[in-house]
Amino acid sequence: MKRQLTKILGLHGVIVKSQKVVEQSLILEIEKETKTAICPRCQQKSHRLHQNHYSLIKDLPWGEQAVLLRVNRRQFKCENCQKPFSEDLDFVKKRKKYTNRYARWITEQVIKSDRLSVALNNHLTESEVESMINQVAENFLPIKIEKLKRLGIDEISLVKGQGKFIVVLVDLDQGKLIGLVKNKKSKAIEEVMQSWGKKVLEEIEEVSMDLCKQYQNLSKKLCKNAVITVDRFHVTKLLHEEVVTKSLSIFAQNCQNNKKMVWRSRWLF
Repeated sequence: MKRQLTKILGLHGVIVKSQKVVEQSLILEIEKETKTAICPRCQQKSHRLHQNHYSLIKDLPWGEQAVLLRVNRRQFKCENCQKPFSEDLDFVKKRKKYTNRYARWITEQVIKSDRLSVALNNHLTESEVESMINQVAENFLPIKIEKLKRLGIDEISLVKGQGKFIVVLVDLDQGKLIGLVKNKKSKAIEEVMQSWGKKVLEEIEEVSMDLCKQYQNLSKKLCKNAVITVDRFHVTKLLHEEVVTKSLSIFAQNCQNNKKMVWRSRWLF
């Protein structure tokens, strides 16, 4: 059973030691498979276990069931420099209460929705969601961009009315997040895209975005073989605004008795 749970969990080098269900949440006690750790000071391998430190962190749900990991971040004592140190866990940042992949999963939800809705749906605070987005933006590594053909550039607002945005880069064919930029400055976006390499940029066939001139100019500069398109969300938004404006214009020109008829006529456009 433990072997099956370890396989399902899918964290490299980690084994599941036990499981239990508490208040509809599955709690898995996990530990690194290796019995040694590398001292960050002298880079020497240590076998000497000093202390166990357990903490609960959120991980991806299994279907409808929430999953919590009871992680043992073991503390070793270096046999060379004789100083204690905590082992490095590549799936969770220090002092974070969620795995790296959980942060990315939440961030991908925000891109398709909004911060408040995602927070409510996942029983998180808005500040927790924002922290996850920032973590993903700071530590994001593009995945499988070699076959990138259609790139989407958009932005999400972290705090409405405060001008705090993160720029989102998406593989439109795969529907996957491939990059995040913590601000809207062209230089920052260009650095991320340049890191993909010249070959990847030259093979991009389409770049979809809003009507922002900044993104258009940047795409023309970096993706010289790509066609620039406006994503359908922004086209629909413009059409809706035009229809509402026209409806109000017709309403203003007609008497109050025809108010109901004029308002319904907006669907005719």
